[in-house]
Amino acid sequence: MKSQFAPTGTLRVAVWMVPYFARAQGDSLSGIIPDLAAALARAAGVEPELVPFENPAKIVAVFRDGALDVTFVGITADRAEAIDFGPVMFEIQTTYLVPASSAIARIEDIDRAGVRIAVPARSAQEAHLTKIIKAATLIPVPAETPQWAIDLVQAGEADAFSHVAPMLAGVQGALPGSRILPGSYFNVPIAIGVAKGRAPAVADFARTFAAHAKQTGIVRDAIARAGVTGLASL
Repeated sequence: MKSQFAPTGTLRVAVWMVPYFARAQGDSLSGIIPDLAAALARAAGVEPELVPFENPAKIVAVFRDGALDVTFVGITADRAEAIDFGPVMFEIQTTYLVPASSAIARIEDIDRAGVRIAVPARSAQEAHLTKIIKAATLIPVPAETPQWAIDLVQAGEADAFSHVAPMLAGVQGALPGSRILPGSYFNVPIAIGVAKGRAPAVADFARTFAAHAKQTGIVRDAIARAGVTGLASL
């Protein structure tokens, strides 16, 4: 099993370096994804090798090259082309950040003609908004640079910034007087994903680990240690 799940002898785990997933502390990483990676590696009987990435697109590219074993990330169609997703581990609430001058008070008020929504490109929330938004306009921005969206809102070139709730909470200070709309229009499913082409036993092991991690509180405790709001264990 070790050779199938971690063919190099270590479990190479892709970690998307956003504050609600992971943070750098010297030469190590901390946060919910490093904690889940450590628990998965222990279950597999190998050491984890955490590989940081600035955006999901680069994670997908390295998975295509066969240089990664596993990750924990939101499910999208383009990521699924390179990654075999297993069970959802936890969810992240998504909502909108609006400027102080905005008359928008509820999520339900967003989808109106003339409303421009900045949203991370090729993200799970962009994929969802593309399906549900009928009248408003989506403005894709780079996933790794939320300041781009903040600048658009400040300049009056966007009326709202859509992202996961913990990211909006982290950048809200850059837009004085701004408000995060209450609730969630979509809970992004964060799933365990393994490299394509691995033996069926690898997918079976990932499913078993996911069930165990949720049932025994490993996921719940990792979320609590991270101290991030807007994350929900299942």
